[in-house]
Amino acid sequence: MVLIGINLAAFLVTALQARSVMNLADSDLYVRGGLIPAEVASGEYWRLLTGGFLHGSLIHIATNMISLYILGIPLERILGRGRFLVIYLLSLLGASVSVLIFSAPVSLTIGASGAIYGLMGALLVTFKRLRYDLRQLVVIVALNVFITFQVPGISWQGHLGGLVVGAVVGAAMVYPPQQSRKAWQWGTCVGVVVVLLGLVIVRDAQIGNWFCLYSTQGISCVPAH
Repeated sequence: MVLIGINLAAFLVTALQARSVMNLADSDLYVRGGLIPAEVASGEYWRLLTGGFLHGSLIHIATNMISLYILGIPLERILGRGRFLVIYLLSLLGASVSVLIFSAPVSLTIGASGAIYGLMGALLVTFKRLRYDLRQLVVIVALNVFITFQVPGISWQGHLGGLVVGAVVGAAMVYPPQQSRKAWQWGTCVGVVVVLLGLVIVRDAQIGNWFCLYSTQGISCVPAH
């Protein structure tokens, strides 16, 4: 519920700045916080986090927050708030790094769906470990993956990164034996962070520095010399 509140607060700010709930491109928070690989490579690393708390329209945030509620409640009850929050934030970071790697340098990606896909991945491995009925969850995940690749404008890069990281971290939360579980959890989380940061460094070097301008017509970026 706290994560939903943060997302809603960010949406309220962007909506007030843009004076719209359906087109937020005129919001300063929207353009300064959205995930743009060229800007990340130029030193604006906060975008790897803030982009996951911004949304483009009322419909966008509504669908994501409903999904976060439906998927988050059972996972939080099983794992507890602390481990749930770790999975969410690492999935968000994994989604952002995947966008950084696989998207065009000059492109804008926003939304919590990458982190939400991480919750899907964590739920899958948790249900498998606890021997719950997986059929309905598998159908939901498969349907969402299908929609990701069929509907234009959806970031498959972010969804893929979030799903993979969420499944990996989720497995570390539930699969290791009790006596060594904390060590596995800490080790996996630290390892995931190190790998993701390494990928950011490598990708930043590939993209290089850019200079970007923002206007009502969109984003305009050129390589900095």
